[in-house]
Amino acid sequence: MKLRRVHTRARFCNRRPLLGAALLVALAAPGCDDDGSKSHHEATVDAGADAEPRVDLAVVDAVPPDGDLEDAGDLPDAGPVDCVAVEGTLGPAGGTLTVVDGPTSGSSITLPPGALAAETRIRIECADGVVDAAHLALGRTVRIRAEVPTPLLRAARITVTFDPARTPEGLRPNHLRLFWQSDRHGYVSAPPMLNPEFAQLAQGQVQFNSPGLGDFGLGHRPEVGTLVPRRFTYKAITGVSMGAGAAALLGLRNPDRFDVIAPLGGAVDWPYLLGYISGRLMGGFCTVDDPAGVGSLCALPPPTDPLEHPGDYNAWYFADNGGAFDRDEYVKIFQDLSYAYGNPLIYNPASPFLPPGVPSAQLRLPENQRCLAECLGDGRVEVCRQAREAGQPCFCDEVCPDGACEPETLGVAQGFFDDEYNPDGLLAVIPYCEGETGPTPGVYNPEVPHRKPVEVLLAVDFNGNGRRDPGEPPIRNTSEPYADVGCDGVPSVLEPGYDPITNPDPAGDDYDWYRNGTGTEANGLYDGGTTCGDAGEPYDDFGLDGVPGSPQYEDGGYDYGEGNGQFDDNPNYARFLARSPGALFAALSPEDRARVGLWIDGGVRDIFNFGVAGQHLTGRLQAQGENIRIYDDFPYLLRGLPEAYLPQPAVPDPFGEYGDSVFLRYGKPDATPQEIVAGDGAHVGSALQILNRFLTMFDWVLHRWPEGDKTLAAPADRPLSFEVDIASPRTGRRIQYFVDLPPGYANPANAEQRYPVVLLLHGYGQSPDDLPVAGSLLAGAMGRGAWPKAIIVYPDGTCGQTQVRACGDGVDNDGDGLLDAPNANRRACEPAGEACAVGYTCRPTAGDSHWCCPEGWNTCGAPDAQCIRPDGRTEAEGPAPRLCADGVDNDRDGRADLEDEGCMDDPEHDEESECKRGSFYTPHVARRDGRPGGPDWEAMLLDLLDDVDVRFRTKAPAVVDVPY
Repeated sequence: MKLRRVHTRARFCNRRPLLGAALLVALAAPGCDDDGSKSHHEATVDAGADAEPRVDLAVVDAVPPDGDLEDAGDLPDAGPVDCVAVEGTLGPAGGTLTVVDGPTSGSSITLPPGALAAETRIRIECADGVVDAAHLALGRTVRIRAEVPTPLLRAARITVTFDPARTPEGLRPNHLRLFWQSDRHGYVSAPPMLNPEFAQLAQGQVQFNSPGLGDFGLGHRPEVGTLVPRRFTYKAITGVSMGAGAAALLGLRNPDRFDVIAPLGGAVDWPYLLGYISGRLMGGFCTVDDPAGVGSLCALPPPTDPLEHPGDYNAWYFADNGGAFDRDEYVKIFQDLSYAYGNPLIYNPASPFLPPGVPSAQLRLPENQRCLAECLGDGRVEVCRQAREAGQPCFCDEVCPDGACEPETLGVAQGFFDDEYNPDGLLAVIPYCEGETGPTPGVYNPEVPHRKPVEVLLAVDFNGNGRRDPGEPPIRNTSEPYADVGCDGVPSVLEPGYDPITNPDPAGDDYDWYRNGTGTEANGLYDGGTTCGDAGEPYDDFGLDGVPGSPQYEDGGYDYGEGNGQFDDNPNYARFLARSPGALFAALSPEDRARVGLWIDGGVRDIFNFGVAGQHLTGRLQAQGENIRIYDDFPYLLRGLPEAYLPQPAVPDPFGEYGDSVFLRYGKPDATPQEIVAGDGAHVGSALQILNRFLTMFDWVLHRWPEGDKTLAAPADRPLSFEVDIASPRTGRRIQYFVDLPPGYANPANAEQRYPVVLLLHGYGQSPDDLPVAGSLLAGAMGRGAWPKAIIVYPDGTCGQTQVRACGDGVDNDGDGLLDAPNANRRACEPAGEACAVGYTCRPTAGDSHWCCPEGWNTCGAPDAQCIRPDGRTEAEGPAPRLCADGVDNDRDGRADLEDEGCMDDPEHDEESECKRGSFYTPHVARRDGRPGGPDWEAMLLDLLDDVDVRFRTKAPAVVDVPY
C-alpha cells in the first residue's frame, strides 16, 4: 500500500497478620477462615443515574506487599502497607466502585453510561509500582482492572488516594505526574492528566479521567520544595488560527526569546494535518488497484478519531464560524501554505510553489484566461445561455461568447507517472480550476464552470477533455511508498500474541497520541535509522511517483529520489515536518524544555480539525517529558469559577498550578443543535467561548513571570495604543505592528517600571484590527490588579495591501506637498518644547515648521486636508492609480511597483500583495510568481521584537530563583 504518509500478582493468606486493630475491625477488611481461604464481604456498587441501585457481592482481600515498596511513600516508618481490594460488577448503565479502607481508601472508578458494552466484573487493588526511577511515588499504585482486558467506550473517572501526611512540603498540583499501565498494553506510559481535580490534594485525593483501565500511580520529582534558578526572557508569543501555528513555530524555533508559547486553535501538528490533507481532503478517488478504476469515486473509511471531520475532495467540510471557509477559501489556504512552506503534494525543482509543466507566466494572467478549459463542451455553453436568459452573468459567456475557447495546453501530456492513478504515464496531468459554485457550500458542483485557478495541484485527466471532472484525482506525491509498521518492520496484526481486544499492540510500538507519543507504527511518519537505529521501516526506493524505472527530473522526467539508496520525502513535505512544533520541541535542550511553558487549545468541531492537531502536539510534548494537563471544555477548567470567566484580584492565578503546560479542548461533546449553530467548539467558538479562550489564556500567560506589577491604576492612567512602522534590518522590508501599553505606563511615577511583552498574532485573512481582545479588555484586568501589567504587541501578518493606503502611509500620494490627514498626535511642535506622543517624533519639514509624525515615517510634513480616509484610496479626488504603476509603496514593505515582488515584474498585474490571504508569519520559500525566495517573516518578527525593546520600557532577561 502506498502511504503518503499482565502480569498477575500472587496473593497469600495466613502469611502476615494484619497490622493495627482498626484495620482488623474495618467493615471491608478482609480476613482468612481457619482453613486459610479468603472471606467475603458485601460492598455497595452505585449504579448510574439511569439504572436501579443494586447491591453486589464483593470480594475483598488482604494483600501483603510484594517487597518492592517504591510506591509506598519512599519514606521510613511507612506504617501499614496492606491493601484492601474490592470487586463489583458494572455494566452499560455505569456506576461507581470504591475502596473503603486501607492505605488506598477512597480510591475509586466511576463509569458513565455507555462506557461498558456489557456487565463486567471489575476489581480495585494495589499493584506493583509503576512510577519511574526519576520520580518519587506518592502513595500506592492502584490497579483497576476487569477479569479480562476490557476497552472502554467512554472515559472513566478515577480517584487515587494517598496519605496526605506523607506529602513533601511545597508539593503543588503541577508537580504531579501520572503513570499508567493500560490493562491492554504491556508497557507503562506517562500520559497527560485528563480533566484533573486537585481540590482535595491536601486531603490526599486526586481525580482524573482515563480512556482505559489499568494500573495508576502518581509521582513527583525529588526537587519539589526547593528553589531553582530559572532564566526568564519576559517575552511570550501567542496567536489565533494562522497566528497560533506561527506562535508555536516561532516560539519553539527561538526558545531563547520566549518563556511562554500559547497557540489558540492552529496548525500545530503537521504530521497529522498533512495526513488529513493528503489522505482525506485530496482523497476519495479510485486507484488502479480498485475494481472501478481511475476516473471513479471510491468512498473513504470513516475517521478513526471522533473529533475529525469526514469528507473527501469533492465534499470539503464547510463552516462559517470565524470566516466563510468554502472551496474558494480552502484553495487560497493551500496556495498560501505553498508560498510559506512549499508545495507538499507535488515536487518541482524549478519552483517550490508551481507544479511541473506550469510556467510562472501563468500567474500573471487574469483568472478567466487560466480557466478557459472549464468552458469546453458538456453543455456549458447552454448553461451560459440559460444564465443570460435569466439575466445572470456567466463566466463562460464572458470569456468565450460563441463557445469557441482555445485554452493553452498546460501540464504534462504524457510521461508523468504515478503509482496510484497513472502508472504507465499515458494519461495527461493538467492544472485546473476550482471555486465555490455549488448550492451546498464546500461541495464540488460539476454542473457549472469553476473560476479559481488552483495553481498548486495537477489532476489526472482520465477522459482527456482538458479539465478536472468529479472522479479525476489530484496527484499527491508526498514521499516514496513505505509501510508504516514501526521500527520492527512488523505490523501489529502479525506480532506474536496479537489480539484486537486484549493485546492489540504486542510490541508496544503503536503510535497513540495519549498513551504512546513516540510510537513508530501508524504514526504517519517514515521512521528510519535516526529513530530506529540500524533498522528502518520498509520502503520502496522508487521515487516520489512510486513507479520503478520512471525518468528523474535530472534526466528530463518528473520523478525525484529513485534508486539513491535512501528514503525520500517530497522536500517541501519534509520542510513542513521539520517546522512542526512537536519536532522542534524534541530538538530543544533539556534546559529549554524545562523552561518553556505552553498553553494550547482547539475546538472539538474546528473546521480544520485543530482540536485533533492539538491532541497530537500534546502527546508529542508529553512523550518528550513535558507535564501537560488536558481539560475538556471550560467547566473542567473553571471549577468553582463563574461560567463567564472574569479575572479578579481576589483569585490570583487560578490556573497557575494546574500544569506546567495546558491543553484545552473547548466545546461540549453533547452540544445541542442550537449550541452547535451558535458556534460551540467551532473554529473560534461561541461568543462565550471566544471570551473565555482569550481571558483564561492571558490569565495563565501573564502569571508565568515572577514579581509582576499588579498595582492599581489611577483613573487618569489610561492605556496608550498606536501603530509603529519599521524597516527590518535583516530583510530590508517594512513591517507594521500595533501596541497596547498598560495603564500607568506614561505616569511619571512609573518611569522606572519595566514590563514583559506578549506578541499576539492574528488569524488568516485578518489584520491586527480584527483581534477581539484589543485595548480595554486586557487593560481593564491589568488596571484593577487582576493581571500583572504587560505590553501587548500585534504584528501585522497580512500579505500586503491590495488597495492604496493613501491616508495612513506617510506618502504624498497626490504630489501636493502634504501628507495624510491630521489626528490627535499629528500636530505642530517645537524641538525643545512639549514632547510628542509616544511613538511620534518632532521632525522638521521642508519649511521652518516642525511636526509630530510617526517614528516609522521616512518623511514628515503638514497634514493634507484633502485626505479623507473613508474612501481609503487617494489623497485627492479622482480615479485610484494602478497599484503596480503608481510610484507608491502601497503595501509599505519598503518597495514600490516593479521593485515589489507582489507586482511580479508586470505593471499590469495590479497587486503588491505577496501571497493570497495570510503570511503564516514564516520564512516564505516562494515568491509571488512561484520562483524560490520570498519574504522572511520570521526574521521580520525578530527585528520587530528588537524594536519593541528599543522603543519601549521592556523588562530585561534575568535569572531568578523560583520554587521548583
